[in-house]
Amino acid sequence: MIKGELIGKGMTAEVYSWGNDKVLKLYFEQFSGDWISREAKIGSLVHDAGVPSPKVFDIIDMEGRKGLIFRRIFGKSLFKHVEAEPWMLYQYAKETAGFHYKIHKYSVDGLPSQKEIFINKINRSSKILGSRLQKIYGYLQSLEDGTSICHGDLHFGNIIVSNNKLVAIDWNGAYIGNPLGDVARTCMIMNSPAMPDGAPDIIVTPAQYIKWLTYWTYANEYMRLSKARFEDIDAWKLPVAAAKLKDKIHGEEKWLMNIIDESLEKLNA
Repeated sequence: MIKGELIGKGMTAEVYSWGNDKVLKLYFEQFSGDWISREAKIGSLVHDAGVPSPKVFDIIDMEGRKGLIFRRIFGKSLFKHVEAEPWMLYQYAKETAGFHYKIHKYSVDGLPSQKEIFINKINRSSKILGSRLQKIYGYLQSLEDGTSICHGDLHFGNIIVSNNKLVAIDWNGAYIGNPLGDVARTCMIMNSPAMPDGAPDIIVTPAQYIKWLTYWTYANEYMRLSKARFEDIDAWKLPVAAAKLKDKIHGEEKWLMNIIDESLEKLNA
């Protein structure tokens, strides 16, 4: 079969239409077969567990690159909906919290563990973290484990609205663990100070307020549903910030390091 139109492009792959009801996620050359096999396995485990997510079909070779065939989820991302209907942001933040809570009700054998994933990510920023590293590892081990399926990177761009239902995509970072660590990362994504290159100063302050409001709406709704306390989510911000450093998002490093250093100071107090 010949790949169809280009639907999207991310950090790891391009996504093309594939027939009438599937997509081809065609990975860039630097990504190994092991990486792609891992994503196929994770995607299959998550989908078969019942989580609203795309069904995984085959791994293929095309144009000297490897790709995965997924069921196509027709619809627009929540990010696109927010762009078109910014007045609905409050509602979309609440819906994201409810959807995330729903995902965390599922469990399955075979996914990597949360702490394994966090340690791997944190270790990739070992040069920046320096002497902080062992304290962060020690603190991470003290946090309570869990048995929930966690997406690992849930945000508006990874949620598709399809036939008025939400479906999560991009499961390559999924793991089994404490859902509050997953929630803490979504909170951090929503509240990030990162802005597009060239954004005028006049919009930075209002944009940060909107981000804070989105994060706070999402967090409060998740806490309402789960009965978790804010301090339970906040307890995860140290390892989540340390793991997020490896993303190398422009404008985040200083902010993340401040979170890390403030958290370590509280531990030492």
